[in-house]
Amino acid sequence: MSAAFLILESMMNAEVLTLSRLKPLSVRPVNRDDIPDLLRLCAEHAEVVAFERLPYGRARQDPMELIEALFEPPLRAWAWLLRAGDEAVGYAAATVGFSLLERGYYLQLEPWHVRPLWRAGQADRLLLEQARELAAKLGCLNLQWQAPAWSLAGRPSGANAQATRIETTRYVLPAGATLLSDASANA
Repeated sequence: MSAAFLILESMMNAEVLTLSRLKPLSVRPVNRDDIPDLLRLCAEHAEVVAFERLPYGRARQDPMELIEALFEPPLRAWAWLLRAGDEAVGYAAATVGFSLLERGYYLQLEPWHVRPLWRAGQADRLLLEQARELAAKLGCLNLQWQAPAWSLAGRPSGANAQATRIETTRYVLPAGATLLSDASANA
């Protein structure tokens, strides 16, 4: 056996041993006491996807709107924390949208985040199942999510067989932007 093979085998055995020592995963809805954990995970996520988030601008520093959307009626957002024991290791969040063409609501799942060590297991499925259950409970027609075509994020294991991938282009226009006339846009 080559030295490279032995090193690779050793690394794989170490990873299997590490994974076998991980605490079991659980998911539950975010509560007010979870806001610090949620914000910490959001900050980690933002670092990972900083380039693709540039068009969206800076995140607001004050979590007031987030807290209002998650906890004050009418609820406008839902979020779940993925935990390994007592440690928050991932999250998912969603909002409800409405389609005029389908004449019904859908649950829009935002790109979720799971720390690397826990991505190999059932983390995606656990988070996606929470969102799917909420979509059914709210009477939504479907659950939707998006990710850049080049990104592996947002491609959950196990859901690809049932989810339809639709190629699209997403435009982001800041709410305070001044719209240009067609003539000035083509100049």
